Amino acid sequence: MVRTSANIQLNKRDREAIAGMTRRLDAKMSRLRSVVPHVLDLSALEGRLPAPCGHTLKDRIELYKLAEEFGFDELALFSFFDFYNVDVQFLEWYVKKKKSMDGVFATISTMGMKDGGAKLGASFRMNYSIDRTLWGKVPNVVVYLDTRPSLLKEEGRTGDGLLRIIEDTVMFLREHLPAENAKRRRGRIYLRLADVFDAWDEDPVFFVRMLKLFAALPISGIMFEDVRGTHFPFQTAELVKLMRRYNPAPRVILLHPHSGNGTEDADVIEGLLAGADGIWAGFTPHAAQGYHASSLMLLTNLLRAGNKHVRKSYKFERLTEIADRMVRIHMGEAVTPDYPVIGKRAYRYIDPGFVQIEGRECDLPPEWIGCTEGYHVTPSWAPPWVIGKRLEELGYPPEVFENRDLLRAIRLKMSDSCVAGKHIEFDKPKRFAKLVKTCSAELLQAAE
Repeated sequence: MVRTSANIQLNKRDREAIAGMTRRLDAKMSRLRSVVPHVLDLSALEGRLPAPCGHTLKDRIELYKLAEEFGFDELALFSFFDFYNVDVQFLEWYVKKKKSMDGVFATISTMGMKDGGAKLGASFRMNYSIDRTLWGKVPNVVVYLDTRPSLLKEEGRTGDGLLRIIEDTVMFLREHLPAENAKRRRGRIYLRLADVFDAWDEDPVFFVRMLKLFAALPISGIMFEDVRGTHFPFQTAELVKLMRRYNPAPRVILLHPHSGNGTEDADVIEGLLAGADGIWAGFTPHAAQGYHASSLMLLTNLLRAGNKHVRKSYKFERLTEIADRMVRIHMGEAVTPDYPVIGKRAYRYIDPGFVQIEGRECDLPPEWIGCTEGYHVTPSWAPPWVIGKRLEELGYPPEVFENRDLLRAIRLKMSDSCVAGKHIEFDKPKRFAKLVKTCSAELLQAAE
């Protein structure tokens, strides 16, 4: 009887399948390697929403400085309501210190504006957010827009009225925003669509009319978010393609997915592959509701793909340090231990299969981001490899961490404790030392 495996050979269709997959993967990886991602940093703003103790001026200044130190050169620093808050206090500090406004953005709204009808400019009304922005001579703005037709109806407004408000607001800002000094270019206007998926679902016709209006206005880009984080990466990609159809480059398209369904970082990658330029987000994952797609995850994913631009542009060797400090400012504690890349256990290996090394496709070695690898002994698994590595990490000599009989004895002893119904965290140094001592003594006794 002949083995089935002995007769398995590739035919023409098999080779075509390999070539097709290789071609498709190469095209996508090439995009990720070559893209120069556009990042509008929200580190000074996004984390204040979930911060249990809020942000003070001191916090805001430190976050701004940390973002600059990492390498971000476009910073959304202020977001105004209709009352005095830390954002206004921060702007006053910023102006007093005569800091450069190049690359600085303020978020404003159309609060208080009503449809003024056909007359140009009649729908614009000055409000607190725009007044503060102009007072501080902030050259770049993000205009917050609610575009969901059902919400407009609830508020007694119409789609046509919203389009007129958008047009009049953009034209006013275009006339009155100062230029950025260093680059001597006019201030940028980004339109932020907060409920874009709902707007599309409710009325695709109105949605496309809105995109066509954007195409005709002197704006610099479109920013959209998945507020609830409930949509899928392929939906994000299709939305990007539609936006790009009416707003081609160099107009910018930036993403901001939230983590309602856990696909936020995949949304960004699919958006980039579909033609988006980048992300507007905080450096760390904490956001208004749970997590959001952070620039940290985007940039490290591009680094995995071999993107040389991001490696040259940002101080990745300080990534872990800066991320940890930012999270502590926001939340008063470290990021959850199992969070990818920056969690305490992200590089504490429990098995050799999880080790990431330089030179292997898509790996991100811990030393690239200012982190060091470690090892974690868990009693229900712990192969001899990780037991030995943990012993070496704790300073034991080679005659201990290379002793295969001892490593196996330790593994069996931990397994026995689980069988006996005990919950023991053997990884703790003192407890691990006691286990090593017990197993060593038993091996000696058995050898006599």
